[in-house]
Amino acid sequence: MDRRGIAEAGGGALVSGLLAIGVLWFAVGYVDWVLVVGLAAGVAIAAAANYRARTGHADAIATEAPEVTADDFEDDTPVKAGDGGTAETSTTTARGQRNRSSPDW
Repeated sequence: MDRRGIAEAGGGALVSGLLAIGVLWFAVGYVDWVLVVGLAAGVAIAAAANYRARTGHADAIATEAPEVTADDFEDDTPVKAGDGGTAETSTTTARGQRNRSSPDW
């Protein structure tokens, strides 16, 4: 695991431990250290697993996804009026014939 994963897991454990200490001190009047350490360890394990799952999924998607270029994007994007092209519902086609989807004015 890289430094960011360690920081996320450690930060989550530290914050949850401090919150547990504060809540126990305020609510009960004493701190059960076994409970605090167990809670912090559980949060650290969950945060580390979450980080590994996120980064592993992102890596898998990056290797499986096709490369997208500007040409691919323009070929797959429908052109609409106002985009510098002609809309599919324009009144005439490229050959000058009336389009069936256009209304007859």
